[in-house]
Amino acid sequence: MKNWKTVVGSLALAGVVAVPAVGMACDGKGRMDGRGHGPEKIAKELDLTEAQKDQLKELRESNREGKIAKREEMHKAYEELREAIRSGADQQTLESLGAEIGKLEVAKMQSRNQMRTQFESVLTDEQLAKLEILKAEKKDRHMKKWKAYRDHG
Repeated sequence: MKNWKTVVGSLALAGVVAVPAVGMACDGKGRMDGRGHGPEKIAKELDLTEAQKDQLKELRESNREGKIAKREEMHKAYEELREAIRSGADQQTLESLGAEIGKLEVAKMQSRNQMRTQFESVLTDEQLAKLEILKAEKKDRHMKKWKAYRDHG
């Protein structure tokens, strides 16, 4: 595992790219995140019923504690790795810390996938179809921004 930075970076990037629906669904606190991707917006766009909104709120709340604990564990692992690098730790120690971060990233991706599945299980077939359209539109906007950035950056 000579390129542990590449592995950790790739896992982190995969975690960011893997979950467009959860990002659209909520921020976990029932508020808008400044970019218009909160529970209220997705509820409106998918025309969710009050019962669906309540179910999704319960799902967010039930996942909140675990999400917070995992985030703290991840921050701690990254801080340990930064400190090890600063202090000149040996390669084996760095690889061990990198492997632990990799495991945490995989667990985070699995958790996000589970939340996405729970979110989608609340939706009707029509809402799922609309969600796919919204995700495709979001991906298209992202790719256009990325292309513009790449071409002019």
